[in-house]
Amino acid sequence: MERMEFVHEKMRLGFTRSDNKLRQDIFQPQVLPTDIQGSYAAGMNIQAAVAGKPHGVHPGLAVGHSLLAEELVLEQVDRTESGLSLRYLHEELKLIVELNMEFVPGAAVIRQTTTVKNDGPEAVVLTHLSSLCMQGIALGSTGSWSEPGRVKVHYWRQAWSGEGQWRCDDLDQLGLYRTSPYSMSHAVHWESRGSWSTGRYLPMVVIEDLETQSVWYAQAETSSNWHIELGNRHEHASVGSDSLYVQIDGASEGFGGWTKTLLPGENFTTIPAAIGCCSGGIEAAARELTAYRRSHLKPANAWLGEVPVVFNDYMNCLWADPSEAKLLPLIQRATEVGAEVFCIDAGWFAEPNTYWGTSLGDWQPNANRFGDEGLAGILQTIKQAGMIPGVWLEMEVCGESAALGRQPDTWFLRRNGRRVGGGERWFMNFTNPEVRAYMHGTIDRLAAMGVGFIKNDYNGCVGFGDDTLGSSAADGLIIHMRSFYAFLDEVKAKHPYLIIEGCASGGMRADYGILSHAHMVSSSDQEDYTKYPSIIGGMLAAVLPEQNGVWAYPYPLLVSHRDHPEWLDDKEYRNSMQDGEQTIFNMINGLCGNLYLSGRVDKADGLNLSLIQEAITLYKAERIHIRNSSPIWPLGFKAVNDSSGWNSVGLASMDNARVLLAIWRLESEESTIRLPISGWENGSVEVKQLYPAADPYQVMNNYNIVDGALIVNLPNRNQARFFELKKMTEQ
Repeated sequence: MERMEFVHEKMRLGFTRSDNKLRQDIFQPQVLPTDIQGSYAAGMNIQAAVAGKPHGVHPGLAVGHSLLAEELVLEQVDRTESGLSLRYLHEELKLIVELNMEFVPGAAVIRQTTTVKNDGPEAVVLTHLSSLCMQGIALGSTGSWSEPGRVKVHYWRQAWSGEGQWRCDDLDQLGLYRTSPYSMSHAVHWESRGSWSTGRYLPMVVIEDLETQSVWYAQAETSSNWHIELGNRHEHASVGSDSLYVQIDGASEGFGGWTKTLLPGENFTTIPAAIGCCSGGIEAAARELTAYRRSHLKPANAWLGEVPVVFNDYMNCLWADPSEAKLLPLIQRATEVGAEVFCIDAGWFAEPNTYWGTSLGDWQPNANRFGDEGLAGILQTIKQAGMIPGVWLEMEVCGESAALGRQPDTWFLRRNGRRVGGGERWFMNFTNPEVRAYMHGTIDRLAAMGVGFIKNDYNGCVGFGDDTLGSSAADGLIIHMRSFYAFLDEVKAKHPYLIIEGCASGGMRADYGILSHAHMVSSSDQEDYTKYPSIIGGMLAAVLPEQNGVWAYPYPLLVSHRDHPEWLDDKEYRNSMQDGEQTIFNMINGLCGNLYLSGRVDKADGLNLSLIQEAITLYKAERIHIRNSSPIWPLGFKAVNDSSGWNSVGLASMDNARVLLAIWRLESEESTIRLPISGWENGSVEVKQLYPAADPYQVMNNYNIVDGALIVNLPNRNQARFFELKKMTEQ
């Protein structure tokens, strides 16, 4: 028996090699004990299954115990500067399996894919293939992972207008508990089916060992099906030597209906997935994932300098009913407050006083909305005001009344012999070159009119996928999404200064499949500014701050009054805005990511206008910090419907020497809050209230050097302030 161990960014990855088998048994931070052998808890880094052969132990409940993986023979191990490659052969089926681990420079993260090639004379039907399977989690103590309260699992539920909802449970609460001396039949599952990849959960999990103060973290990177499984690897092990495993896949018959027929010579590569571990807790995990996403996944900028401030006319503003008369004062005011992009949202293509949803797909400006010069004239006005013109598209769909809908069925995703969708939205098939050419033509035409920003929305889900493109509907969805990613890359190559925002009814497709190709993403469709801090906190665990579009909508025209904009001139409404606190709260929301401005700013009085301008000026000054920061949560996470108490989110420099800290008092009866900053104990700190800066808005605060905690007093409910904390260097 031979030991093989690899170290990357203070992560220790260990294998046991014998009889042409390579089983992985250790995955832990380097600081943990090094005398763990872990051979009893060893397992394959691959999980796979084929039709006609048994999957393995308890396949209906857990996929992490596949028999096919145990039948693989190790052929080759390649250790390079960039990672580790393992090559296996299934001698009977003549399947070549290659596992590629990429050791990410500068981050305690391993990115992994698995490729299977049919090297035999007959077709093979795959029914499961993991992207990664890593065991050795929660080793390194005298006890067991199953001890009550030792291991906590962090995950985030998703809902429309309620994204990023953090949950933290111990294993027993999740249903993973020891029942016998064997590997258990039960496991914990997080999954998504269909193209709203973050419609139910964020595609990530964080596992925290409170005893060893270690944390493991993993994410799936796709806009198609994904599945994360947390289970137990145990074979009559002594206490402390068994461990947990994490298995990630996007190719599973049991979790999404995926199958793939490989003809002789064909191959299939899984969705990418990433996993890592480090010392610390959830903030340490976020720091490593942030470093990985920033260096490895975020696409190249489409702008010079810093990410521009976008004004979008939809949320609490024009509500998809733009016109020349409505837009001109907004354009003027947007440039006055400092916006650098002005995006005309939905409705620019629809006939006035009609519902815009059924006409999606033709993308021709409506002749009755924008005066004599039409949309081109409005775009020119935006450009003359010093801003980049932008428009809203939903380029992946077609409404039933659009002329595009008369194209052949091959232009559309199909399942069960029919187009997927119907009514407002049929879904376009981006594997079809004619569809891609059509959308290229649309974007070329808009770019020629001056458009430099596209908000690409996606207000529907295709369900299980397309059963005409691959071996199964789920396989067809993978093929389609990879074609759409390639299309986005073609657009960026053709128009290198075109900024592309991804949106899906807010944050319903906020994965790093799409975010590796789009420059930013909308975090939510939430219309209530007091609920937004909860969403901001959760989404920052999954999306880079500089890619996380956060609405700030001062002077909101609420949806309940969208047909009566005169409400904005009502005395009661204007009185409610006189102290500026609603504007401050809104703008602090936006300061916590990629500031995305809306609201009827053209109606703002002098005080509120100055507060909007001040926040945007501050945002521009802090963009460099934001795009080099990692999130912290001094008060933890807050549920979207919990209006009690306080909330806080910080953006810390990667060396944790400077923090921008947003503090929101919600409906709390307490006017004072204590905010501990992890790692700041026993040091001198300079504290400054950055926004609002004027004396009347300054609030009482005090910093406890010993505890590393900021104490702040906000006298009123639904009040917010924005602080800078900076460690003082010793002279």
